[in-house]
Amino acid sequence: MGGENIIIKGVPVSGGIGMGEAQVLRDPMLQVVRRAVVVSKIKQEIGRLSEASDKTIAELKTARSKAVKAIGEHGANIFDAQILIASDQQFMSTVADRITAEKINAEFAYQETLADTLKSLEGSRDPYMRQMVYDIRSVSERILSFLLGVGEKNDLGFQSPTILVGRIFSPGQIMACAKKNLAGLLTLEGGPTSHMGLIARSLGIPAVTGEWNDGDRVITGNNLIIDGNNGEIILNPDDETWRSFRRIRLRKRSQPFAVLSSTKKIEPICTDGREVTLAANLEIPGPLDSHLSRLGVGVGLFRTEFLYFSKQSFPDEEEQFQVYSEIANQFYPEEVTLRTFDLGGDKYAAEFGNIVEENPAMGWRGLRVLLETPKLFKNQLRAMLRASTLGNLQILLPMVSDEGEVMETLDIIEKIKRELRRSRIEFDEGIKVGIMIEVPSAAIAADYLAEKVDFFSIGTNDLIQYTMAADRGNYRVTNYYMGHHPSVLKLIQRTVHAAHDIGIPVSVCGEMAGSRTMAPFFVGLGVDVLSMAPTQLPAMADWISRISYINAKRFTSRLLRLSTAYQVSRALAEAYDYIKSQKKGAWLK
Repeated sequence: MGGENIIIKGVPVSGGIGMGEAQVLRDPMLQVVRRAVVVSKIKQEIGRLSEASDKTIAELKTARSKAVKAIGEHGANIFDAQILIASDQQFMSTVADRITAEKINAEFAYQETLADTLKSLEGSRDPYMRQMVYDIRSVSERILSFLLGVGEKNDLGFQSPTILVGRIFSPGQIMACAKKNLAGLLTLEGGPTSHMGLIARSLGIPAVTGEWNDGDRVITGNNLIIDGNNGEIILNPDDETWRSFRRIRLRKRSQPFAVLSSTKKIEPICTDGREVTLAANLEIPGPLDSHLSRLGVGVGLFRTEFLYFSKQSFPDEEEQFQVYSEIANQFYPEEVTLRTFDLGGDKYAAEFGNIVEENPAMGWRGLRVLLETPKLFKNQLRAMLRASTLGNLQILLPMVSDEGEVMETLDIIEKIKRELRRSRIEFDEGIKVGIMIEVPSAAIAADYLAEKVDFFSIGTNDLIQYTMAADRGNYRVTNYYMGHHPSVLKLIQRTVHAAHDIGIPVSVCGEMAGSRTMAPFFVGLGVDVLSMAPTQLPAMADWISRISYINAKRFTSRLLRLSTAYQVSRALAEAYDYIKSQKKGAWLK
């Protein structure tokens, strides 16, 4: 194969490893020219506009139907925004009025009206406004293509594994080629919260966004590897790199449906009988749920933000109640941990206004947002409580930094419970409420916080970036984003000990939970639950079955005495190599 092994750091959007030939799709160059239209033909032009809109709506509805079968109703909701845009009668009337007033052709009138609409939106820093721009562009491209007579040529499919490369891809484009050798997506725009990101993760398609187009380095036909777990892009990989990633992909990064459907059981039991509970991180209901419930796997973290991201508006209490009830039923009797909306940072909702912060990661986010939007918070908590009648739901609060936030939230929950009792609405009186430990102040005060709640969940992604002052999405400080740094490990240790001293369980739900390198540390520390991406569960269960709990405790104690990240890294690597080389049942001497 040969190759240059050009490595570009991007941002992970959808996990997994994609390998294949690059297929670069440039933005469509639709040549729209202004043509004068005689009065007698104006009605015909407006008819062409209406027909193009109808065809686009029909196409989107077909894509939505396919999505329902592939990823479930909730995932398919992301098509609703585009259907609404294509059905916008006020906008279409404005275009028709322009055709009539200026006596011009439909495609030119449509393009000019579109440009006026986008002018005020394209400069916005709000990610939700940018998502609206993506949706409008996607719909407009289809309407214009039908007006220009090229709309029927939209079939995507590949003869061999292919990485689709472009500015950004619409949900419809992804659905059109999801089962046609699509190995991954590489884009310039569209982060984890974009519609593209949501549907890629639902389908198990690896995706990365990054600055790959400098000097046209990526061209159609080139071999390409994208690592959706770490956000790495490898252009023109050499033979050894290609083989290495192929082994990794075959071993543990294939499509999630195939991994879980072929798994017979999940039994993470140490060689000396210690059982470690494994759970799944989920962000949207879908076909994976049935595989997980069949295996007796619970949900350690359910990200409820999908209810907003899929529709770009907050659902009411009743809609949330239906969703949470379905999740509880699907996984019963296993526990399902519902995290309240974790918005802020780069995930502001349009309802909050055009919020601009110099340092959003340190700003208005998580529980801070919810406590200052009481109606939104109350609706969600009421829905969760009403859905808890089976007794397997628990509530998780994100980004807690202070005991006062916890007490204020618990007061709100008690008030809602009293209201439900007065209305004779059933709920789980003993529903558990926990907090995420992802801010150093919460980890340091874990002994006080443990007295107020029913469980802890350690969010290692944010705990690392706040402890190390290193944004994991900023490639310039990647070397400082170290989960194995002694400071991070000591905060995790402090949190676990504080929880167990009070007698409450603690889980880890960040990316470190799915790392086999870190598994001996978490097992030895006595972490009760490791919650990770569903695809990681079978491999992690097998890995834990090779570990002796007694030896892991000794190893963890030694690890916590090390003073540098380098020393910790070496010790973890040695343990990993030893476990890997041994037959099932063996571990460290």
